[in-house]
Amino acid sequence: MPLLLAFRRWWAILFVAVLCLPAIGHFLPDLPAPMRTTVAPEARWWEEANKRMDPYINNAFGFRGAVLAAHGAYVRFIGAPRGPNYMRGTDGSLFYTGENAVEQTIGHLVRPAKVQAFVNWADGFRQVIAPWGGKLVVIVAPNAQTIEYEKLPDYVRRQMKQPTEYDLLNADLAKAGIAHADLRPLLTAAKAESSVYWRYDTHWNQRGALLGFNAAMAAAGRPELEIDPAVALAPPEPKLDGDLLRLLGAVTADPPDIFYPLNPAVKAGDRLVPLPGLVAAHSPQFPFQPLAFETGHPGPRIMVLGDSFTYGHWKDYLAYRSSAFVWTHHLFCRAGTGAVQRFKPDILIIEAAERLFPCADRVPDWAAAETAN
Repeated sequence: MPLLLAFRRWWAILFVAVLCLPAIGHFLPDLPAPMRTTVAPEARWWEEANKRMDPYINNAFGFRGAVLAAHGAYVRFIGAPRGPNYMRGTDGSLFYTGENAVEQTIGHLVRPAKVQAFVNWADGFRQVIAPWGGKLVVIVAPNAQTIEYEKLPDYVRRQMKQPTEYDLLNADLAKAGIAHADLRPLLTAAKAESSVYWRYDTHWNQRGALLGFNAAMAAAGRPELEIDPAVALAPPEPKLDGDLLRLLGAVTADPPDIFYPLNPAVKAGDRLVPLPGLVAAHSPQFPFQPLAFETGHPGPRIMVLGDSFTYGHWKDYLAYRSSAFVWTHHLFCRAGTGAVQRFKPDILIIEAAERLFPCADRVPDWAAAETAN
């Protein structure tokens, strides 16, 4: 009698095929996967394989991207809470890991089509402002981990690849002839003197924001509009909070962070005159309401399509250097040209955080309602 009856042989073939799938997955195309947290087995792994080898196996199985994507879709479907969106650096700094920010920084997430869509969207604004001689400038505020790269855990730095999405963006903007500024070298050099990003927050601090503003002015061909940090910023003071600390549930920062108060000469104060009707107000739950003001002194008309990196930080800088300014959210490549045509800026700046600049398929709930209008 045969070892396997004829009708069972097909089950045996299927069983062996299923067992081989994880191995075959190493050689077939896969979906993009989150960054590996273990890149090699520990030394002498055979002595305690369950402790020293299992973490590597959990990061190196076949079809890892597809399996984790399916798991993520299931977690979203059932509404289960997701894991923590932060990573602790070697010096205790906190880095945001949501929206694949770390994978983007180290070149594991590169989406050429989305980068090109962003460039095409930006180029549309250049064509709109060309008739009155307006100048378009694009800047991308780097992820904190892009600038503080040396503070990332070793297993992250060991997975660095080139080019990154930021590299690709610079190349595509140059190819399109759009004025832009690569803020990475500037901010990396500046941190040798003092910090440019907060330790426990996803954003740059007042000094980093000012350097970004000055880079935008230089890229617009208006270096005379740059603001001397010595004029704008007072000596640093302790800062005991941060959005990542709140995410962590920590009460206070230890050691404390620092922030730079603005000098009174640069503060807008109460001299701004609202410009009604230029930008439609958003719904009450929208966290970034538009700004539109006349400043009462000479200067160019400046408009910013930005996000949280410029919403609070740049208001005073814009008021200090413009005769009138508008700030409104870029809505993740969904902002239209109506406000631009009404305001007619001399300088139009598109600013987006590195993790947010690729035109997104999904947008936050607070933005979805606005983009539908």
